[in-house]
Amino acid sequence: MKTILRFSTLNLQNFAAPPLASYEFDNIYSQAQWLQKTNWLRRVILANSPDVLMLQEVFSVNELKQLLLELGYGYFAVAGAPVLVDNHFYQQPVVALASRFPIRQQAALSPDPELLKALGLADFQFSRPPLWAEVLLPGIGACDFYTVHLKSRRALTAVTDGGGSETLGRFAASAQRAYEAALLLELISKQQKQSGRPVVLAGDFNDALTSDWLSHLTAPGQLLQLQDAWLLWQNAPAQRPASHYYGATGSTLDYCLLSADFDHNNPVCLASVTEVLISDSHLVRPDYQQDAYSSDHAMVTVTVQLRA
Repeated sequence: MKTILRFSTLNLQNFAAPPLASYEFDNIYSQAQWLQKTNWLRRVILANSPDVLMLQEVFSVNELKQLLLELGYGYFAVAGAPVLVDNHFYQQPVVALASRFPIRQQAALSPDPELLKALGLADFQFSRPPLWAEVLLPGIGACDFYTVHLKSRRALTAVTDGGGSETLGRFAASAQRAYEAALLLELISKQQKQSGRPVVLAGDFNDALTSDWLSHLTAPGQLLQLQDAWLLWQNAPAQRPASHYYGATGSTLDYCLLSADFDHNNPVCLASVTEVLISDSHLVRPDYQQDAYSSDHAMVTVTVQLRA
């Protein structure tokens, strides 16, 4: 029997346990709403059964860790802590990773100061620090997982509050997202050059990989050649489902990028992609009693099969 592994990514959308709020002082779940949200999360995790789960928009870290422990994820990592304002509402969510297998090392990442200086970006910071975790996978060994939640398309408030237009603020947000992706790729490439470990980069990229802002992540000819798992799936459907909905409009924002170690075209690959599942029933066929407080994102689950 051939060994398979599953990696999932999911934006939890406002994962803040009552009585604390997220973003705004009155954005609070009731206990019944929170129960509905956590029950939905349990169902989607059990249905997909990932071995490694990468999560975004986490506010209530301890509650998430406990929920995942109950589901069999004995290893947990998080990139820092969200900001709690006036002991009432959260700002600046964090990303997290849960694993069925041991996490050997973990760290929240920050940009290289020398690169920032060279780019004239001395005060630059990731809008949400990415998380690196070295996970010991069966049949593969040590693998580097990077969980990311890049800057959203919402206008940078520093620009609009400073008198800039909404258009300029949105442009600045896109530029921030592009710099975040490029600087993260530099960090990952340097780490991989030193370690030689396989790489999984997943999360909410808040844009299409084909956009001018993010296309450098998978551009050919790089030392570290990352590829979209969907494109590595030989039996992928012609139509790719959206992973996020704003009203009735769907878009693909959530991705799992893999190093050549997972490329079936690579003669020395360790594993190959056999499926990419977009769990979107709560978005396209919602049941209000179960899905009203789920997420506006789908879980993306990549299944890889190890070489015999």
